[in-house]
Amino acid sequence: MKKLLILVVAIVMMLSLFPVGCSGGTPKPPVSKLIDLDKLVTDNMTLDEVYALLKPELKQTGTLYQAEIIEMGADGGWKIDTKDGGYAAGEEGPYQALFFKPVKSGAQSYMVVFRAKAVVGKAWFSGTNAFYVEKYLKGEGVFHVNE
Repeated sequence: MKKLLILVVAIVMMLSLFPVGCSGGTPKPPVSKLIDLDKLVTDNMTLDEVYALLKPELKQTGTLYQAEIIEMGADGGWKIDTKDGGYAAGEEGPYQALFFKPVKSGAQSYMVVFRAKAVVGKAWFSGTNAFYVEKYLKGEGVFHVNE
C-alpha cells in the first residue's frame, strides 16, 4: 500500500509540472501580447505578415511611422532620422517602424523595423528612451540611443 501511495504521489507531481514545461513554446498567432509577437517576428517578414500575427486589440496599440533611416549601430544603439515634422499621410519613406506603446505603466515599448517593406530589426525600449524614439519617429529630430 505504501508503494502504491508513493507511485500515485510521484505521478501527480509529474503531471502538475507538465503544463509548466510546455508553457515556454512558440505562441500561436494571432497574439495579444507584445512578448509573444517578439517571438514570432523574423527578418524578411512583410508588414502584412506581421499584422496577421496580431489580435485586433494589439494591432490598435501600434502606430506605423515612416523614416529616412532607422539603423542599429555596432554599439547596439539606434539611429533614427526622418523628415522635419514627419511624413504626410500616404507618404512612404525608405524605412518604416511599427511602434507599440506599452499598455501598462512602466512596461516597455516595442518596435519592428522595416526596410524595402521587409523586417530588418526589432527592439524593446523602456521609459525615457521609448518616449524619445517615438518623438523622433514623428519627425522631431535625429536620435541615437543605446539600449
